[in-house]
Amino acid sequence: MFRPPGQCPVCHEFVPRKAAACPDCGACAKSGWNEEDSHYDGVDLPDDPDDFDYDEFTKREFGEERDLVPRKPWWWWIAVVLLLLGLMVLLGG
Repeated sequence: MFRPPGQCPVCHEFVPRKAAACPDCGACAKSGWNEEDSHYDGVDLPDDPDDFDYDEFTKREFGEERDLVPRKPWWWWIAVVLLLLGLMVLLGG
């Protein structure tokens, strides 16, 4: 059985004296310092990274894509008019 200080049997990082768990991977005496109870438990990572669907993930996490601020066409006209007025003032016209 592993006892600190020494090298963690799971991640091979140094575990200081009197540490309750490995500061890197979280393995501890309660878990028996085994790899099955390492810091990846419960993270819900896909078994095969090629099976990960980013589009499906974003829809599940954030809902359907929608435009939060509807753009009105008259704002574009105001921007164009202000730009033209600014150019006229700048050019002294």
